[in-house]
Amino acid sequence: MRYLPQALVVAALALAGVAGYFATTAFGVGQQAVVTTTVDVGTGARGPTGPQGPVGPSGQQCPAGYEEGVVVVNHAGGQLTIFTCVKR
Repeated sequence: MRYLPQALVVAALALAGVAGYFATTAFGVGQQAVVTTTVDVGTGARGPTGPQGPVGPSGQQCPAGYEEGVVVVNHAGGQLTIFTCVKR
């Protein structure tokens, strides 16, 4: 009975650690891009707007033939970074 309070504290800390691990895994914390693509946009006249693309799949999985990546667009106003699916 003498060590019961200490054992309960250790068990509670272990349970909190396991719960934290599962929470970070579920929320994808620490997820990093597989590839980074940089696009340099020169200065000049603005072109016409392109056509609307198709609606992407729901969820966080990339379709077959694609991988998670970061696209960096350098333009006259600064940089734009997009986390997206990039075709291999």
